[in-house]
Amino acid sequence: MASGRGGGQTPPVLSERQRYWLKHLRTAERQGEPLKHYAKRLGLSEHSLYEAKRRLRELGVIAPVAVRRPSRAGSAGSARFARVTVPEAGVVASGSPLRVRLASGAVLEWSEAPRGEALRELVGVLSE
Repeated sequence: MASGRGGGQTPPVLSERQRYWLKHLRTAERQGEPLKHYAKRLGLSEHSLYEAKRRLRELGVIAPVAVRRPSRAGSAGSARFARVTVPEAGVVASGSPLRVRLASGAVLEWSEAPRGEALRELVGVLSE
């Protein structure tokens, strides 16, 4: 992405194909429908939809991963989401601490943040 004079970043110019997938991603999100079901219902390639989402996330066009966490009451109807940004390898400075507060109130702390893939795996386990 190109930088402007003020240090801000200009939005990326999307190809026609990227705009096509972005439209589908936003529609599925607006409808609250899982991408897997949305793709199947419309006869779209599930793989292509997820791949487009990953690429658009890398471009900063869509928000980072949101991880579902259990509600305090434990009912499925009152589930909440927490925004989680998973740093890529090399982005977190060596020795940077990491603190994760779970919905239960428990806190996990590391003296040094795990690398990208390990953190993704941890977030996946905690979100189950």
